[in-house]
Amino acid sequence: MAINYERNKKYFKQSSPKAGIILIIIGIILTLILSQTAAIFIGLLAVAGGIALLYFTFAGKPTDADIDSDAASAIADVKKRALGKLGLDEDEVKLIDPVIVHGYYYKNIASGVQVKQGKDRVFRSSNYEGIVLFFSEHQLHAYKFQFSLVTPQESREQTDEYFYKDIVSVSTQSETFQVRDIKNIQQQVNFEEFKLTTTGGTSITSSIRDEGSVSRVISGARTLIREKKIAS
Repeated sequence: MAINYERNKKYFKQSSPKAGIILIIIGIILTLILSQTAAIFIGLLAVAGGIALLYFTFAGKPTDADIDSDAASAIADVKKRALGKLGLDEDEVKLIDPVIVHGYYYKNIASGVQVKQGKDRVFRSSNYEGIVLFFSEHQLHAYKFQFSLVTPQESREQTDEYFYKDIVSVSTQSETFQVRDIKNIQQQVNFEEFKLTTTGGTSITSSIRDEGSVSRVISGARTLIREKKIAS
């Protein structure tokens, strides 16, 4: 995973220009009202200090696209990692293309979560998650991952295997979740979620960042599972 943790922290940090603006205003007042050379010099220093403070407050702050790109690069090799964690060879799971779904995770992994609404109105989280599903002749193999975009070494992984006859459904559904954003304002986040449910009542889920990109492979998975259940 190639994650720029320090840069991403700036995205999820609430930045306020208030201090810099106040310093600039004070400097302008000192410069315009007072006639003493020393006072004018101090006023100019205050203006310069305020400008510098504003610059360092906002300089290098990542954009929405930067965060999306960082998340995408972090999971670029997720198929390979999933095969390794599951102990599978790619030739064993070539019935259909693997199902890979992923999206922002709005709950805690370990130390916490930070949520920010971007300029595009999309809520992004400092945590990310996803699932990779592989299909062999007799079983479905699942790998789930969760990781932080701001805290190194904060991650979770799990692997599972399911016999086709034990799978009740593979579905997507709309979900809502209440969060507090970086301004400490309670917000309602709406997102799509992937869910696989078994006869034992267990399930494996993941948020979906781009439903359109996974709809075809999910449809293929449903068809295969249905055929395998009938055959068994």
